[in-house]
Amino acid sequence: MSSMTRVMQKIREDAPTGESANVPTESFETPAATAPFEEASGVASGFVEEPAVAPQPRSVPVTPLEAETREWDRRQVDPAVIAFHDRYSPICEKYRAARARLLNVNSQHRSQVLAITSSVPQEGKSVSTLNLGLVMAEGGEKRTVIVDADLRRPSLARMLGAPAQPGLADVLRGSARLEDALQTTPLPNLRFLPAGDVADAGAELLSSSGVATTLKELRAQFDYVLLDTPPVTTVSDVCLLSPWCDGVILVVRMGRSPAPIVVQAVQTLKANKVPVLGCLLSHARDSKTQARYECYYAPRGRQS
Repeated sequence: MSSMTRVMQKIREDAPTGESANVPTESFETPAATAPFEEASGVASGFVEEPAVAPQPRSVPVTPLEAETREWDRRQVDPAVIAFHDRYSPICEKYRAARARLLNVNSQHRSQVLAITSSVPQEGKSVSTLNLGLVMAEGGEKRTVIVDADLRRPSLARMLGAPAQPGLADVLRGSARLEDALQTTPLPNLRFLPAGDVADAGAELLSSSGVATTLKELRAQFDYVLLDTPPVTTVSDVCLLSPWCDGVILVVRMGRSPAPIVVQAVQTLKANKVPVLGCLLSHARDSKTQARYECYYAPRGRQS
């Protein structure tokens, strides 16, 4: 039994009666991967069969996105954004498997605001947010926006080689309009909202009334809103955002995340009534693709 399987088994055993639906119920393998975690390539995933809470319906009809695109400079996009550099890689297939599970649990096709976090820094949450966002927007059917909601340590604009401002912090302060801060991307149905000017950003900004208004507007425009948030055990930001989210995806790094810290992260989320939809297991290895994988996931800069 792998260490992560033991961790999640312990979480289920510790969960009070009636709350087991708040944690993943599967061994975190994609449908295409039947090997143990240690042998899975790139990323593995697991999601509960049904959302822990009923998703909120859109308050207004979704407005069509303008079919605009903006090319990214391949030389500036971080190699870890594999869904941009090599769409047909085995790692991308793992993210597509995660996408399939998210679509399956959202059987009513309601707009979803999902926070992506980790238990501690350097687990791969930002990389996972970007890759998952790109594959969610594939095919043009799902309008998707990637939001850098990590106002403590933003990284997505740097990883994409995109302008860092204006962004979420500026919108929340009222110094920029949301429509002016949203950036076009190489995909016509994908938008990117950077963190913006985070010089004096903190928990008070994420607890302001502007958060509810901004996320409501994003929910009205997009099918999937993916929020890259700080780690659970370091700051309370993801818990501040949770009232307006449909759930949280926890990224856990293979061979690095201490089991007690992962348990603590899930219990913290549950204590704050944050529905945990499932996990993404990053840095899982496959002997056939390890060299390729290690190339893309070598530590670089301030990835988190």
